[in-house]
Amino acid sequence: MSEAAFDELIHAPLRLQICAMLSPVRSLPFSDVRDSLEISDSVLSKHLSALAAAGYVEVSRVRANSRSRRQVTLTKPGRAALHGHLAALQAIAAAAAIAEEPSDAPGPERQHARREVAVDLRIA
Repeated sequence: MSEAAFDELIHAPLRLQICAMLSPVRSLPFSDVRDSLEISDSVLSKHLSALAAAGYVEVSRVRANSRSRRQVTLTKPGRAALHGHLAALQAIAAAAAIAEEPSDAPGPERQHARREVAVDLRIA
């Protein structure tokens, strides 16, 4: 399992969705990613460029039926960054769930009781 590390680049909703879509597969056609997210080519290209600049994805051209198509692949560093980011999000969610548990204090003190939770998240 990857070490929890919040990654601001991946955290953007569309980039997180892109990485999540690519995680379980070897690669996806550009058009499938675009259509699944219901965004334009230019919006997807912008997000893929940001991810590619960080080394998280690779966009390549493949020939199929005499046509050139773009394929998008999550790289090994991208996969590690995604897993670390997801671990960080899980730690944040777990801390929130623990903080919301009711305390054993009676009456009004119960509403104000808080539990301290240590969450060590490195920002990538």
